[in-house]
Amino acid sequence: MIRGICITLASMMSLTVSGIAAAADTTPWMFEIKGGLFEPDLPLYKEFYGDDRNGYFAAAFGYQFKRWLELGGELGYARDKGAGVQPGNVQLGGAVKYMLVPAHLYVSLLGKTSHDQLFVPYAGAGLTMAYYKQDVESQPNRDGRTDLGYNARAGVQLLLNRLDKRTSDRISPNGEVQSYLFIEGQWFSTEVDGTDLGGITYLIGVRMEWGPAAR
Repeated sequence: MIRGICITLASMMSLTVSGIAAAADTTPWMFEIKGGLFEPDLPLYKEFYGDDRNGYFAAAFGYQFKRWLELGGELGYARDKGAGVQPGNVQLGGAVKYMLVPAHLYVSLLGKTSHDQLFVPYAGAGLTMAYYKQDVESQPNRDGRTDLGYNARAGVQLLLNRLDKRTSDRISPNGEVQSYLFIEGQWFSTEVDGTDLGGITYLIGVRMEWGPAAR
């Protein structure tokens, strides 16, 4: 019985050591906030809303399995309003309000070869769905969920820790908190009743990584 207990304890210690070693190799969690412009693919968008683009904001959260491989989820938000104007300035009846909330699940490949790399290019792709709502004065409102679609993204990150090492060392002496400024372009396509509510976004944002980093 004592022998069995010793074997069990030894096995538990081995698993614990293995778990600690695995945790030490774990790459960071990440969080991003970003904003910019959204160019919808909706037909006649400019005629209804007065411009072919609007503001766009998003937040993303993810995990790096390797320093070059990341799984992320993102929730975006776009809103616009117009007066339904046709070419030739002939106004249609009623004000129009439009809201789109896309949700992206994606995998990104990062060109990261070291933990303190100054510039990090990346590209990714994944799946998209969205909630939409359109309010038209004096007409029935429309809202609902789109069909499953696709997204792609590419960008480059600038490691801010390298630009101000004194501050970064004071905040995170072990280098387990990294902050980035980044620019990013996205494309996504997601349809409802054969109409694509996707488009292209041009974004700038801030990214935080934390946790033991893979070297």
